[in-house]
Amino acid sequence: MGARGVRRLTAVAVVCAFALMGVLGAASVSAQSDGFLLIRKADAKDPSKVQLDFIWTGAQGDLSGLKLQQGGQDIPPIGAVAELKTDKAIVLVLDSGPAMDKDGALVSARKGAVDLVNSSPAGTQFAVVQAGDKADLRADMTADKKALVQAIEGTNGSGGIGPTKGSAVWSALTVAGSVLQQNKALQPNVVLIVGDNDNVSPKDEPVGRNAVSSAGATIWVNERLGYMDPTPYDSLVAQVGGQALATDNPAKVNELTNQSGTAIISKQYTLAYNSGLKSQDVSDIVMTVGSATSTASFILGGVYQGNSALRPNIVTPAAAATVFQNKGIFAVALVLALLAAAGFAYALTSLFVKDDLSDVLQPYADPYGDEDEEAGALGNSAIMKRAVELTEQVAESQGFLTRAEGALERANLPLRAGEALVLYVVIVILVTVVGLFLTRNMVGGILFGVVGALLPVTVVNFLAKRRRKAFMGQLPDTLSLLSGTLRAGYSLMQGVEAVSQEVDDPMGIELRRVVTEARLGRPLEESLEASADRMDSPDFAWAVMAIRIQREVGGNLSELLMTVADTMIARERLRRDVAALTAEGRVSAVILGALPAGLGLLMYVLNPEYVGVLFTDSLGIGMLIAAVVSMLIGFLWMKKIITIEI
Repeated sequence: MGARGVRRLTAVAVVCAFALMGVLGAASVSAQSDGFLLIRKADAKDPSKVQLDFIWTGAQGDLSGLKLQQGGQDIPPIGAVAELKTDKAIVLVLDSGPAMDKDGALVSARKGAVDLVNSSPAGTQFAVVQAGDKADLRADMTADKKALVQAIEGTNGSGGIGPTKGSAVWSALTVAGSVLQQNKALQPNVVLIVGDNDNVSPKDEPVGRNAVSSAGATIWVNERLGYMDPTPYDSLVAQVGGQALATDNPAKVNELTNQSGTAIISKQYTLAYNSGLKSQDVSDIVMTVGSATSTASFILGGVYQGNSALRPNIVTPAAAATVFQNKGIFAVALVLALLAAAGFAYALTSLFVKDDLSDVLQPYADPYGDEDEEAGALGNSAIMKRAVELTEQVAESQGFLTRAEGALERANLPLRAGEALVLYVVIVILVTVVGLFLTRNMVGGILFGVVGALLPVTVVNFLAKRRRKAFMGQLPDTLSLLSGTLRAGYSLMQGVEAVSQEVDDPMGIELRRVVTEARLGRPLEESLEASADRMDSPDFAWAVMAIRIQREVGGNLSELLMTVADTMIARERLRRDVAALTAEGRVSAVILGALPAGLGLLMYVLNPEYVGVLFTDSLGIGMLIAAVVSMLIGFLWMKKIITIEI
């Protein structure tokens, strides 16, 4: 396959990647338009008539397509699906922390809570808990709407739920679970309106989770995004059952509360079915409405309410609490991954496929060819070409372009500086996304991103140093060969050309480049000096200086080159002696530098929860940063001790 075919395939891959992004985006919109389905209670005292209470937030007409399976077998409901008529208990937990005080979010939250109380039917009771500097039960379970509104808004501008410096969310949820436990005759529900992470009682998170779960409650979390990490609250929803609704518009918080109230008050249904099993048998139920599915597993002969009772094998909160439970973060990560994959394909194509002269002249040699095909290929690659151009402009304005070109030349990588910088950015993004997927933590993703930023630079420097070392090792023999050609009667130019055909790379390719530049009109001494600068070789620069001086003042150039070669051989022997004497120090530096990182990685693999605290707790993050800085200081110190310039 030619270079044009490979580029065309790369362009097609880019287009496919963007098309896949569009399909995933459409699928996401479609999924969001579906209703939410959850089995929340099973009355299985009579195996011949098991009663299932469930929530369905979609259109009521969709229930005509409801499908029920037990043990993989379809079972018909007994009679029609009916709206659930039961008295409900709703605990309103309002976060009043600093984030909720911004942009009127707390005002919107109070309005939503008041609207929910006022629109509730008879038989619905509420309790109000404020998650502020402490957990404050503002109103115990009651059906008195006036008292509830006063607890939320206050009277004559005083009292009510006002802004606080703290946000004791988990303590407030503990209080909510306790209130529900005292009102077991009512159906338990919690509506949490939150805009901040707990900065007062984070250690009470397990207690708060257990309190809500033990009450058999379903939780509806209304998240005001922008100042919080929703992961803990999303994992709570996954643990106890319910739905998380989010918005980044503080004025829309009240709408989320009304949506949650509608689901609790008027979107609950019940049905009955004949299990055909005996008491004490296990009934595994799968309920499906459209594309929404809910499962439950329980022993016949009892009554079960809540996720912990209906789904005993549910994933633990620690396993469920991942950064990708947030749909926004997952979508961004997916887009970055697709962009990185497309850019990586383009960069690899640029690395291994070069344009030749026939490709460049093709539009002029065959002007009546397939114009549509050529235009399509050009259009498909225009985005990448523009990206390279923009990268080059930015890098040149910041002074990076020249350094990048020099590093690529020293490493002998066939990439333009702009293409290399695009590839660098793609690698950093790709490694960051992989880190997010592997660690499921934002700090872990950032650490992977730092590694991704350092790794390409390290690889290029390693290749350049290895090539420079090989060049320096070939230099004495090259000078000896050049001296021999001069003694045989060759001119300096002829001698350089003859030696370039005999020695291996990298010396051979550098001398051939010198010969080519000289043939194009550049003075031979300038070409040799450019090669010395390109290879960052002071020894070669001294040899070129000696050649320039000898050609100006005269003398025996052959003997001069032999003297320089002997001097370089002696210096190389001294370098190797020093390397042997400092080998123990170098090995110690490598082992001591890699030991903490390797041990930490091993501990993370064996017990990720134990090490994961370093990435989630503020003190742990601080200790981790301090450890990394200390390691770098110690490593640089040891490197300074064992580095001896010759």
